[in-house]
Amino acid sequence: MAFALSPSALFSFLGSRVSSLTLNIIEAPTRHGDSPSKDLLGALLREQQATAVERFSRWHETEDCAPANEHLYRELIPLSLPGPGEQYAFEVDLDSCSGCKGCVVACHNQNGLEPDEVWRSVGLLHGGSSALPVIQHVTTACHHCLEPACLEGCPVDAYEKDPVTGIVRHLDDQCFGCQYCILKCPYDVPKYSHSKGIVRKCDMCHQRLAVGEAPACVQACPNHAIRIRVVNLQETADTAEANLFLPGAPEPRYTLPTTVYKTKKPLPANLLPADYFAAAPQSAHWPLVLMLIFTQMSVGAFVIEQLLADGLLFALGASPDFNATTRAVHLPAAFVLGMTGLAASVFHLGRPWLAYRAILGWRKSWISREALAFGAFAGLASLYAALPLSPFGLDLPDLWERRLGLAVSVSGIAGVACSVMVYASTRRPCWGGGYTGLKFGLSCVLLGIPVALLIEMAAAAWSQDAAQNDAVRQSVSRLCGWLVFASLVKLSAEGAVFAWLRSRQMTPFKRTALLLAGELAPTTMKRFLLGTMGGVVLPGVLWSYASSPFDPLSAMLAVVLILLTLLAGEILERQLFFTASVAPKMPGAPAG
Repeated sequence: MAFALSPSALFSFLGSRVSSLTLNIIEAPTRHGDSPSKDLLGALLREQQATAVERFSRWHETEDCAPANEHLYRELIPLSLPGPGEQYAFEVDLDSCSGCKGCVVACHNQNGLEPDEVWRSVGLLHGGSSALPVIQHVTTACHHCLEPACLEGCPVDAYEKDPVTGIVRHLDDQCFGCQYCILKCPYDVPKYSHSKGIVRKCDMCHQRLAVGEAPACVQACPNHAIRIRVVNLQETADTAEANLFLPGAPEPRYTLPTTVYKTKKPLPANLLPADYFAAAPQSAHWPLVLMLIFTQMSVGAFVIEQLLADGLLFALGASPDFNATTRAVHLPAAFVLGMTGLAASVFHLGRPWLAYRAILGWRKSWISREALAFGAFAGLASLYAALPLSPFGLDLPDLWERRLGLAVSVSGIAGVACSVMVYASTRRPCWGGGYTGLKFGLSCVLLGIPVALLIEMAAAAWSQDAAQNDAVRQSVSRLCGWLVFASLVKLSAEGAVFAWLRSRQMTPFKRTALLLAGELAPTTMKRFLLGTMGGVVLPGVLWSYASSPFDPLSAMLAVVLILLTLLAGEILERQLFFTASVAPKMPGAPAG
């Protein structure tokens, strides 16, 4: 290092040093016959060589002068990469965790998280007896599972599992913010960043590990309760099969988490999370509510049109007369309903301009398959809806037109089936495939029938054809009966969840029932009131009047009221579908 000194300063400095050294030489006896001038020169050379860098180097060469924090990056992380059949994993010593949340703060600061964004949290387990109570703190983050559900469900391939370290990383640039991984992960690990419009998660500070430095949470823990270790994949899978993970945590056989929780103390059998008996409403996901309702309404309308046009409902008493005038209104209306639902789904994305990426994960993600199915439905429905409109000049033979209509219905049903699997694949009990499929399918029926009736009535009133009015009256009589039946079935299925209130165990179904009967009770009452009025009372009244000649305009207004009432009730039902489904999570972690 070079210093720029003025001549006066240089002479002053050398003068003071020479005076000091001369005084020491005069006071000290001469050794080995050395002259005072030689001792002065040697002292100056030795002082010049004694730099801070040299002192630091010599200090590290001595075994007894190791840095005070060397254990943070030597003892708490592996010194070599995992071998074949191995990967990195967190190891948590429950006996050492004091719940100080130093790991939470360190993770937050290291990764620049938002105020409400948490990648590592500290929960609390309690149990034992009144004579010997047990309280146990638990620090938890991403478990970097062997079969990560977030990676499996992502429609844009925004997750990757490192083939060497096993770390599950989120690719921020690839993510378009659908938040489906939040629903898929049973441990509530991925967190949504509102400012960035994407999901983010713990990546085990892989950049620090790559250079031999411990992750922030590991380095910050004052009790060394967290460390990184290498685990055997087969042993991890066997441990998950035996359900030996952590009391109060979700069942590990789903994703095979790799985090190791160890303790030398026997844990009581009744050890439960401190918030075990609490149930909080989840996000309503309003864009998804509208998407599901309007797409199912559209599919139901197309299917009812097919059944009426082909006369397949004639055996059930419906009118076989579904003429060209009616279809010219019905098909475009059904198409607009479907496009409204698909357009609403885009607003659920944090980065809606990247919606085209939704099909990238079609091999593994049900969201990608849903996007493909509804994409085919939209394309076929647009062509089918244009057929009755003469200005477009589209004219197909009757056979091909019927085949096109059948293709629209099949693709729409496939889209609804994919919607069912989107939620069933999360493995939340209240979103089971059978129960969700029943509700989604009946929504198609409940909303499709009034749409078909309304348009058929409007066409009959416009034509003022007595024969067509009589045919419409027959359709009203029969279809209202089926509407009442479908409504009763759906309302009964939704109400069956309240039977879990009598259960002594705090199951997911009981948590849902407690929410519906407690914090969400006003919405629940409105939903059942609207469902009963629009699906049972009003169709029943219209059904009774349809047995004799009636005013088509009055009947059409009644069907409009039925449709609006049912639509409002179904929207509330779908809101409760999201808000009342309690999400699984780690002990103490805030559910998203």
